[in-house]
Order: sequence, then C-alpha cells, then structure tokens
Amino acid sequence: MDIGFLKEFLVVAQEGKLGEAAERLFTTSSSLSKHIHAMEEEYGVLLFERSRKAMILNDYGQALLPYAEKIVQMQAEAQKELQDKAVYAQNVLSISTEYRVFEEAIEFRKKHHISVLINENGESVDFLKNGVCELAFRINLENEKGELVSIPYRRDRLVMICHKSHPLAKCKQMNLADLKNEEFVLFPDTQEGIICKLITGACRKAGFVPKIVFTATTGNNIVNYVAQNIGISLLWEKALTPIMRDEITTVEVYPQTELEVFLCYLKDKKLSDAARAFTRFIEGKRDMEF
Repeated sequence: MDIGFLKEFLVVAQEGKLGEAAERLFTTSSSLSKHIHAMEEEYGVLLFERSRKAMILNDYGQALLPYAEKIVQMQAEAQKELQDKAVYAQNVLSISTEYRVFEEAIEFRKKHHISVLINENGESVDFLKNGVCELAFRINLENEKGELVSIPYRRDRLVMICHKSHPLAKCKQMNLADLKNEEFVLFPDTQEGIICKLITGACRKAGFVPKIVFTATTGNNIVNYVAQNIGISLLWEKALTPIMRDEITTVEVYPQTELEVFLCYLKDKKLSDAARAFTRFIEGKRDMEF
C-alpha cells in the first residue's frame, strides 16, 4: 500500500467531499478518485458511502481509519528522525587529538556553526579506521605506511612553569637536570598519551624521575595548581598561551624537547563538508615557527 494513498484517504475522510479534498491536496478529483478505488480494490471492500454531494466513511472505512492514522503518523516521525539525524551529522564533527585544540574548536564553531566533539582517549589511528572520528591531531607523526594525509599544524617546545614567588622564576633558562630536586605537578603516570610520555621521557633523559606531588588530567588544572604554588611543572609553550595565569611564569629549559603537531585523516576516506571546512580552517592557522 502506498502511504501517499493513506494520506489521501485521511483527507477525504476529514473533508467528506472529493472536490474539497482534491483542492486541499493540490491534485484533481479524478486522480484522487482513482487512488481511493485502488485502495478499495487492494483491500477488497468499499471504504466510503458515495453520493453526489459527499463521501462518508462506511464501517470498513471506519475500521481502517485508526490504522491509517497510525501508519501516516509513524511515517512522518520516521522521516523527521532521519532528517534530524542528517542535519545533526552535517553540523557535528568528531576529532581525536593528542594536543590542546579546545580554543580552535570553539573558534571554528562560532565561525561555521559546526560543533566539534573532541576525543582525547584512545589510539587516534584506530578511531580514524573505525569511523569514530574523521580527523585526528597527532604528535611527531611517523609515516603510518602511507595510510594518512598529514597536514603540518604546529611546532611547540617544552617549558618549565612555576609560581612567580618561586626562586626559579628569576631564571631565563635552565638545564632540565637542575630540576631533579623540585616537586612537580604533572599528568598521572597512568596516563598513556604521547604528551605525558614526552614530558616524563625528557626528565629521564636528563637523569631523573620527577618527584610528583600532585597530578591533574588536563593542562588547565596543572596551571591552576602551579598558580597555588603547589609545585612546578613542564608543559608546552604554545599550548599554555590560552590558559596562562598572572601568578605563574615560564622558563626555557635545555636541552629542548620539541614536538610537531599534524592534522591527519585516512587517504581513502571521503571527508564530510564539516571535516573539509575544519581542515581549511586549521590550514589557515598553521604555526610551525618558534
């Protein structure tokens, strides 16, 4: 049964007149009459009592009426659900990241009216392959056997941050090894992201394991703890810019630990309009200089 015929059946039942129903449906009386006859042939019964002036539902038509209403309503709800889902998909972009990009996501949303869902947990390449995310910010990218398109986005370097009252705040730069006796606020040892590994790896190369007195899962929280003079920390210079506090200062450390950030996507993946817009947006913000 054509659901369109059921919609017409309901309008005829409501109007009680074929001509008025046809006018409401923007069709002709003859076309509407053919559709009603097709329904009656399919069901094997007449649905209306007909006269020159009116078409009134008979007992069979009355029996069909509630089912027709439910079917038409369900079809309308299904159509709306699919349309809403399509609109949502067009206006939401999922990305995976190993680097702070919250500010970029917010600016992009304001400019393009597309929300960005950021996933910081898990392996970004797996997210790309499994369709969890369309785009991924990756650190110190290896070739990945040619699987990825990689767009250089930013170079950054490790710096020490401390409270302005801390004795080290007066230094312009210092050897990382000289921090071995300091108390640190860092990411948890259990946090397996590459950012954490780079920071703790730099300390180990300098000959010490940092004495961690406080941990936090975000750079913003680390900055807040350092602002309370709980300890010093090591974070990335450019990523610090949007979360800096007046109470803290940065000090260069050597040997320098650097990273490069790339925006990546699968070579054989056709990007959505939202992903292409975000890619162009990030290309316009490329910052590979210190």
